[in-house]
Amino acid sequence: MSGGPLRGYIYWVTIPGEPDAKRRPALVISVDARSRLANDVLVVPASTTLHPAPTHVRLKKGTGGVPRDSVLKCEQITTLPKQLLGDVALGGPLSLALLEDVERGILRAIGVAV
Repeated sequence: MSGGPLRGYIYWVTIPGEPDAKRRPALVISVDARSRLANDVLVVPASTTLHPAPTHVRLKKGTGGVPRDSVLKCEQITTLPKQLLGDVALGGPLSLALLEDVERGILRAIGVAV
């Protein structure tokens, strides 16, 4: 990850405090300049528990490289040290439309009307 993880791409991450240090896919949402210069990145974790919610963005299997149908849980946006991310993205970048859905989900999660 020489230039740092890239915005809009999904990586395997290890989230501290989860049982058995569970690895899960997560979307990098921080801007590339921040991800390149900082020691950490902003991510939105994915889950295969597909409960609909106004802060969830649905991803079909294969989208961004996710191995199963998933949801991005925008209410769980978090900062992770870069060393907890895999070295390569799972697939290609999410579409602009999906990234905008994630941004709206994050705004809803913090109480901003969208």
